[in-house]
Amino acid sequence: MKLLFSVRHILGNFRPVPSDLGTTTLSFLISPGVGFTVSSNKLIDFKIQITCNPEYPATSPNLTIYEVHGLADRDVRRLTILLNELVAERKGDPVLFDIIDFSREFIAKNVPTVNCAICLCGFAQESDVYCTPEFHYFHNTCIGQYMHHREKEHQQELAELREKDPYCKLVPLRLPCPVCRVEELPYSESLVQLAHQKQHL
Repeated sequence: MKLLFSVRHILGNFRPVPSDLGTTTLSFLISPGVGFTVSSNKLIDFKIQITCNPEYPATSPNLTIYEVHGLADRDVRRLTILLNELVAERKGDPVLFDIIDFSREFIAKNVPTVNCAICLCGFAQESDVYCTPEFHYFHNTCIGQYMHHREKEHQQELAELREKDPYCKLVPLRLPCPVCRVEELPYSESLVQLAHQKQHL
């Protein structure tokens, strides 16, 4: 199919899903970027499903945004409205690449619009954000304070254990994710120092 060939040639990896009704569904993972530039520190992404019937581009494709990371619900709704306006305005013209480009530019700043899970405040810039592999978001200073708090608790626990048994096996410091309590976060001295500096400003 000419549509699939051109999409694969320009955009590379994607997942086409043909149906018995003759429609073709394309699924793309959208990451921050403009043109051919992609952010190396991806804090936001989502998938967009584009369904085209055999009459495309004479008829507009249907769009679905899903598996969203880092965007608040209000921004997902806003992006959906803007994309639907785009395909309506461009009805009759090939619009797949415009959909992808518009979506990437929408999140080009790479600043999550969800709130920090600890202080419940928003993020001002990309460098403020600590993101876990499971896309749980914190300010660097907030997660640094959490690590420092857990470190102090751990030291107190070790002191109590040594008092009971000087030869007991020492338990290593654990830093479960404050959100899911499943992910183990790596200790970061730099984040602890950053939090300490903020407290003394």
